[in-house]
Amino acid sequence: MKLLDSDRKKITNFMDLVGRIRARPFMAEFEKNNLFNIIYPRSNVQKPDEELLRSFILDVRKLYMESEPTSFKKMFPVFMQYVMPDEKIELQKCQNDYEENLTISFPAGIPVKESKTIKNILDDWFYGHYLHEDEKKKNTLSNLGGAEDFYKWIFVDNLGGFVFEFSFSLENLSKKLLYRDQNHKEVIPTVL
Repeated sequence: MKLLDSDRKKITNFMDLVGRIRARPFMAEFEKNNLFNIIYPRSNVQKPDEELLRSFILDVRKLYMESEPTSFKKMFPVFMQYVMPDEKIELQKCQNDYEENLTISFPAGIPVKESKTIKNILDDWFYGHYLHEDEKKKNTLSNLGGAEDFYKWIFVDNLGGFVFEFSFSLENLSKKLLYRDQNHKEVIPTVL
């Protein structure tokens, strides 16, 4: 099926965003796997650079925040219109995994007093620290006590998961769809 111009633009914008994320210097922190140093810094090993993290977050939020045109929530239906039947199964699995990941819950107790889902944790950090300073979210973060580093690690680790598990596979799907679109030949019925 030929892509609508508006959908081609959405897919291209999504690919451009993933390309920018891939090029972010913070991606090296994931590759070095030193994100755990957020919680337990080892001697002679630096914690991940906060400014690199902030610039990474500014792009990755565009995958997560539902109001963004490149969010997973908005892109899954666009992709679903154009995939082949076998790709549809994989795309549905990707979407289900993404949505299920957001509902994973950490029980109350140690290290925190109340149960939190991944979505709660992401929203607390996005809206209480990195993007906005919502008072309720800020208070939630400031009341984490010794668990703040643990929750920050979960926040950063899940952003990395968005990139490695979801955006890279959707980037590959985007390339396939654009390639098929570019090589799509209109079939003109012959008149006898």
